Parts: sequence; C-alpha cells; structure tokens
Amino acid sequence: MLIHEAIHELVFQNDHNRTSKIPPNLSKQGCNMAYQVVYLMKAYNIPPTLAVNNEQTCVHFIPRTKERTWESKGSKHIQVFGVENKTQIIMVVYSTANGFLLPLQIMFISTTHRYLPPSNEGKDKCMNSSWDFTFSENHWSTLETKKQFVHKILLPYLHAQICHLRLHES
Repeated sequence: MLIHEAIHELVFQNDHNRTSKIPPNLSKQGCNMAYQVVYLMKAYNIPPTLAVNNEQTCVHFIPRTKERTWESKGSKHIQVFGVENKTQIIMVVYSTANGFLLPLQIMFISTTHRYLPPSNEGKDKCMNSSWDFTFSENHWSTLETKKQFVHKILLPYLHAQICHLRLHES
C-alpha cells in the first residue's frame, strides 16, 4: 500500500487508555468561585485592576495533540506515546479582573540558573517586558518562585496601580 493510500485509512482519535480529570460539576464550581470573587471585590471595594489571578500551564518543546494520534479506522486499542514526556517549561500567567495580562513567569526544570536560556534577541525583548525567567527542581511553582514573582512583577504592578488610582496603600 502506498503512503498516500494508507493516510486515507487513518483518522484522528482519542487515547482510550486515559481517564478524564475534569470533575462532573466543573461549571457549578466555576460559577461558585466567580460569585465569591465578585462578592469579596464588592465587600472590600477592590478595583478590578487589583484583583489578580494566575494559572500555570505546561508548554511542551515537542507539541502534543491532547492525547490524540493517527490510527486506523475502527481500531479498538489506541495508545498515544509520549504523553508523559516532561520535556517542557511551565508558563505562569497572571491576569487582572479587567483583562490586563501581567508579565509572564517562565520556569525551567533545574537546580541552578545555568540551565536558563542564554541571552539573545528574543529573550532580551522578554526581559525588557519584565518577564521572569526562573527554575525549580520539578519545574512547577514553589514557594521560592512565587516569592520571586511577587517581588519582581506583582508588587511593582500593584504599587503602580495604587498610585494611578490614587488609593491609600493599606
């Protein structure tokens, strides 16, 4: 069979060997959290520019396809290889309730700064935009990386917003 004929026999399918981690009441939990945030913002008169939330996500060096692969039509046992590959960095994204995106924190797996990317035009542009390049032993946020983010990015941002809004610093 020629390659172009074989390709027509393939379909993009889910990995049938993994279980979902999404709770069945995800929508309700999301709404409850949003209501709590809005209540606290109103109760304590917190402007949307000072309500900051974060998310950390994996960025794979080898792009993944969400546990999907090409397999023959009708296949019953589909296995995706490389799903547990840890060749990745962690990107920590902070945004405000009014949609402002703070500079990113990029984490590499390492025990020393020697494994951070070398200086080049792209990294210099990121550094000039106040991005924080850091590392942790398991590439996830730690107390140390959170403190680093707070001191390098969050506190300067909050201070600038408090001054801009002419709020009392307490």
